Amino acid sequence: MMMFKKLPVYLREFGVGAGTMIFRAVEVASRDDSGRILSLSVPGYGHRIFVRDTVADRSTFWQCLVQRQYDLRRFPQHARLIEQYEESLRQGKRPLIIDCGANIGLAAAWFAREFPEASIVCIEPDDANLELLRMNTRSFEGRVTIIKGGVWNKPGTLRIVNPDSGAAAFRVDYSEESNVPGAIQAYTVNDLCSFGGSDYPLVVKLDIEGSQAQLFASDTDWVGRTGLITLELDDWLLPWQGTSRNFFTCLSCYPFDYLLGGESIFCFRDSTSQTGYP
Repeated sequence: MMMFKKLPVYLREFGVGAGTMIFRAVEVASRDDSGRILSLSVPGYGHRIFVRDTVADRSTFWQCLVQRQYDLRRFPQHARLIEQYEESLRQGKRPLIIDCGANIGLAAAWFAREFPEASIVCIEPDDANLELLRMNTRSFEGRVTIIKGGVWNKPGTLRIVNPDSGAAAFRVDYSEESNVPGAIQAYTVNDLCSFGGSDYPLVVKLDIEGSQAQLFASDTDWVGRTGLITLELDDWLLPWQGTSRNFFTCLSCYPFDYLLGGESIFCFRDSTSQTGYP
């Protein structure tokens, strides 16, 4: 069966004993899609990891913690990002990571472990995801700020346009009315920087289901102050809607290196370059 092709990856990542147990819990014993919450002991984390017995959460666990989607050490540009991280600490400043579309918090838990002195601001629109997000980041209390809402290029009101799509695929749209059912708050990246106490985010992670089309349309001064922007591209999901065009147009004004990893593109800004528009 296809699931058993994943077993060697679990064993490589977590060891034979723990890898076998986690594989059974996530990939074998829990595939009834009941939505019940699984509590997992995952090597490398000093706290339990929680996922629902759903296709979406199993996929998120596989991508974030088994395949290591956000493991930046595989990229040579990682060394310069670490220099920026350490320089901030030398200056007495806490580095900032912003997680847009934080889902159930597995990417945030990864970043919190990899950058133990960083503050992390997580934004997520869905209440059920927020519940697990809080559970998966509870041990980082004081370092992780959780905001219910969505990221946009201007403040205002958003609404989820596909509420039946599943926990990992919610899309939002802007609404001129603030009293629409299920309305959530829209925040800019600069707003999130304010929550995190820094105008110079080390990492901005974006998994926002096509909203990058609006996010990069205006109010993009933060791009030139960010060390790494990572984005899950959605053109495969939304063909001919041009959701990535504003993203590439904006980033082309700055000295970024572009690398592909899994479902994401990783854009490292050359902090030593004097080129690019402020």
